[in-house]
Amino acid sequence: MKKTIAMIVTVILLAALLVGCGSGGAVKTGLGHVVSIGSSKDATADANGAAQVDVTMAAVTIDSEGRIQKVTIDVIQGKVEVDKEGKIVTDKSTEIKSKVEIGSDYGLIKQSKIGRNWDEQIVELEKWMIGKTIEEIQAIKLKKVDDNHPSVPDEPDLTSKVTITVQDYIAAVAEAVKNAK
Repeated sequence: MKKTIAMIVTVILLAALLVGCGSGGAVKTGLGHVVSIGSSKDATADANGAAQVDVTMAAVTIDSEGRIQKVTIDVIQGKVEVDKEGKIVTDKSTEIKSKVEIGSDYGLIKQSKIGRNWDEQIVELEKWMIGKTIEEIQAIKLKKVDDNHPSVPDEPDLTSKVTITVQDYIAAVAEAVKNAK
C-alpha cells in the first residue's frame, strides 16, 4: 500500500508541476486529504465485520489569482474484513489499489443512472473545477439523493455527468489549495 500511495502522489505532483510549467505565470501546487472510517462495519453473528479507511487525496495547481489550473483527485478504500472474534480474515498481503488504479473495473457503472463509472465521473468533476477559485467550488449547489449520497452536484453542468457524493473531494481540494506553495 505504501508503494501505491507513493506512486499516486508522485504522479499527481508531476502532472501538477507540468501544468504549472506551461502556464506562463506564478503557480503554486498543494496536496490535501480527507480520512474517514465511516464505512466500517461491526461483525455480527451472521456476517463478518470490516474495518475500512477511506483516504481521499487531491493535488492542485493554482495560479496567482487562486484559480485552479490543474486538479487530480483519487481515493483509496482500505478494507480489512474481521470475523466476530476479531480475527483478520482478509489476506494481509492483499494489494490495495486506488479508485483511479482500479479504473473501469471499480463497478459503479452497474448502478449508475447516467452510465458512467467512478473514474469517468471524477474526471468530469475535475474539469468543472478548472478555472474556479476554491470559494466558487465550495459554493456548488448540492442535493441529497439518499442516505448514501447526501451531497450530489445539482449544477446544470454536472447533473448528467456526476452522480457521486462530492463533499470529501471538495474538502480535499480545499485543503490542497490551502497548502499550495
